[in-house]
Amino acid sequence: MDNFFFEQLRSILGTRYDSFRAAFDGKPRHKALRVNTVKISVEKFLSEFGCRALAANPLCSQSFYAAVKPSLDPLYHAGLYYMQEPSASAAVSAFAPYIGKRVLDLCSAPGGKATQAAALADIDILFCNDVEPKRLHALADNVERLGITNAVITRNTAADYVRAGFCGWFDTIIIDAPCSGGGMMRYESVPYSREIVAGCAARQRAILQDAVRLLSRGGHLLYSTCTFAREENEENIEYLCALGLEPIEIPLCDGTERGLGVPQARRIYPMNFDGEGHFYCVLEKPRGELCDKPPQRKKKCSVEIGGVRLDGEEIFGRAVLPIDLPETEGLNVVRVGVPMLDGRNPSHALSHALGTGALEKIGTVELGALSESYIRGEQLDFDAAHGILVATVGGYAIGWVRSAATGDGCGALKNLYPKSLRVR
Repeated sequence: MDNFFFEQLRSILGTRYDSFRAAFDGKPRHKALRVNTVKISVEKFLSEFGCRALAANPLCSQSFYAAVKPSLDPLYHAGLYYMQEPSASAAVSAFAPYIGKRVLDLCSAPGGKATQAAALADIDILFCNDVEPKRLHALADNVERLGITNAVITRNTAADYVRAGFCGWFDTIIIDAPCSGGGMMRYESVPYSREIVAGCAARQRAILQDAVRLLSRGGHLLYSTCTFAREENEENIEYLCALGLEPIEIPLCDGTERGLGVPQARRIYPMNFDGEGHFYCVLEKPRGELCDKPPQRKKKCSVEIGGVRLDGEEIFGRAVLPIDLPETEGLNVVRVGVPMLDGRNPSHALSHALGTGALEKIGTVELGALSESYIRGEQLDFDAAHGILVATVGGYAIGWVRSAATGDGCGALKNLYPKSLRVR
């Protein structure tokens, strides 16, 4: 590891450096899950699955310390929780009162902050953007698993959004900026140097310059990183202030500190909190433009699944659940809302998006102990009503199955769990 990292922390912390170094070297790593309140309340999750003996995260009421392994946990695959580093969940939790109706998460993948915002606020439409194609797959998987129905996934830069006419359109912007990663250095070996920090700060400012234009008058922006570098943190808040934004005072909770010269910002260090390094600040745009965009052209359509007709809309040639989509010409739109079909079968995303009433009409089959076999993609010996059904775990949808009779007169469930999600 480059000595510059520790030199930087010594300069920042002064007499507290030894405490930081002791935590850096000796404190265990903490993992946490965030209950997905889009699907289940925290109280119900704890009462139904409380055998996990979860300890609360004081910086986020939906987050709990847990050493779970989600790969074969049916509750994870049912979208009841999301694995999120304990410190990382603090930023959106503090931002919740300022989340509006039109939200853009500019650096969204893999979706932790975007899906947390969707669970905490009544959002009309949520644009989830990232520039890395490989990361978009993880983003789309998490959005659909967690049952977010109003998300639009794009692959663009902030400048692309400006050119597409979105200046002044978003009342909420989240920027979890790509950074040098110093806050995660305890368990992620990443290259770190003065040059890397400077390069990250420059890229972040290029994003911020355009992002400010996208924010509406009276709108709010959350800026966060997982690094300690002042160049990537407070200096960028000062840059945003120079562009007309004003930082807002948010709760100063145990485990957080005020920013360096920016008292409205918050820093998290591992010696103060059972989590890794994080930085965040909420800012308001008091002046600027407001704009509106015409709605996307679409036509009504319907899809029949299991004898139940579902009303939808056709957008970009695909049937999706209704979504209030503005004109997106000029953007590289990867996915809109919830696709209703994947070929001839209902889409996996649809199983996670249906309400209780629709699930009851289509029909469900509770997997119980067979859920692990389902996640592995295996065929299941199970007598059930013939046809397409929603497989559930504890009453929560996990995916689709097709029930049919076998040659010996017994029943089986054809596994429709997507191959890309199966655990081997």
